Amino acid sequence: MIMKMQVLLFATIIFHSSLISTGLWGQTALSGKFISQHPEPTINDQAKAKPVRTGGFTITGHIEGIEDGTLITLYNIEEQLILDSAFSENGHFRLNGRVDAPTACWIRCTDQYAIIQVENVDYSFAAPHKDMHLHSVINGGKEQALQNDLQALQQPFNIIYLGALDSLTGQMYTDEKEKQLLIKRYKKAQDAAHKIYINFGKDHPDSYLGLDIIYRNRKSIPKDTLMLIYEHLPSSLKATPKANAINVFLYDAAVEKGQSFIDFTAKTLDDKDFKLSSLAGKYIYLSFWSAGCGPCRMENKFLNQHYDRIPEELAVVSFSIDRNNKVWAKASAVDGIVWHNVSDREGGLGRVKTQYQVQAIPTSFLIDQQGRIMEIFTGFDPDVDLIAEIVNRIEGNK
Repeated sequence: MIMKMQVLLFATIIFHSSLISTGLWGQTALSGKFISQHPEPTINDQAKAKPVRTGGFTITGHIEGIEDGTLITLYNIEEQLILDSAFSENGHFRLNGRVDAPTACWIRCTDQYAIIQVENVDYSFAAPHKDMHLHSVINGGKEQALQNDLQALQQPFNIIYLGALDSLTGQMYTDEKEKQLLIKRYKKAQDAAHKIYINFGKDHPDSYLGLDIIYRNRKSIPKDTLMLIYEHLPSSLKATPKANAINVFLYDAAVEKGQSFIDFTAKTLDDKDFKLSSLAGKYIYLSFWSAGCGPCRMENKFLNQHYDRIPEELAVVSFSIDRNNKVWAKASAVDGIVWHNVSDREGGLGRVKTQYQVQAIPTSFLIDQQGRIMEIFTGFDPDVDLIAEIVNRIEGNK
């Protein structure tokens, strides 16, 4: 029951960066799972402190409770790349680099992490190793100041729902009544934190953080309100990929249940072109996923394990929203994807994902032989036989 609740809830929170920063799914689904080609330093490389890099950013930090030589990395969440890394000495570390625009990153240390809004300024970072995501103190930059304000508003509710989640996952309840009370407490606190999150974005549309929140929650904001926000964006933000994705959402054609699918061209892992319309005449199960999404990976593995049950008339298409091809390839191999596996390589802001109105993953579309969207699925429920459900819907359509 707890696993089912977590998996179903995941699809509603995976794109909420504030909830990612609180760690609800960061450790189990998003951190430590990506493959990076960034060379890790040796301890000898770290014998002397790194010099401060001028013109970029420098993060000078301390993590309490870690051993000397513990690897600490700065990870670009959107690009799925390590920007810099260092080994600790007496808990201290320094990270350097440069970003083209304010960028949401993780500071990762073993299985712990904290989110940081990186700009080309100097930062100070301090946190205990345990629950870094809840107790980190980060100073530096305008976007980080906004992140700090948001976290301060959310913190009372984050503590409540994370405490309830710990009790649920640890089965620390005496009976069904107490369990249901914990679930109710969890949902109420999470809803309150999320309401704060959306309102914060709407109140700060002239910031990268605010724009990110608005995009991630675009389907939750009335379109007339979203149009006003978009039209009044400062020119510097209106030129960003995120603002462009909002423009696509507002003004381009969008997929709706009962309507025809929108055709697209994507690439396979071996760089061959793929068009969705090439499957005309078949039923299609189109699923949007990412390597960092736990339930997406569960769905992939379920389809692999039961692939012999997929009828001949049904084509399965997995559409990756990963930016890093090596991350995509590694996850595909681990999950055993042997069906159509494609991507536009535009990440979470891609036109295809936006036109298909994908705000949470996994989101999947069952398309009939005439190209009509029969059903839209959000999330993955391990207690439901997905293939049987798809086959039943196909049979009911005949």
